[in-house]
Amino acid sequence: MAKTKKHGKKNRWIQSSIKKPGSLTAAAKRHGISKVAEAKKEAHSPNKKIAARGRLGLRFMGKAKHGNIKKKHHHKKRVATKG
Repeated sequence: MAKTKKHGKKNRWIQSSIKKPGSLTAAAKRHGISKVAEAKKEAHSPNKKIAARGRLGLRFMGKAKHGNIKKKHHHKKRVATKG
């Protein structure tokens, strides 16, 4: 069975439902910050439409997991100790 890519057919349906593509990028450019920073800022907006745009932007950029921002985990190898 073939693996699906992150932006493969599985996720295309929701991207086609966006009414104004590029609005997050334009807002980030206006404020002089990155798209990720703008999306994080918008995700906490009291305006429902702006907050939804921010959460969806984070989701598409792969920066959100279950409504929260992903944290990088540094995994260490487990080493068996004699005891």
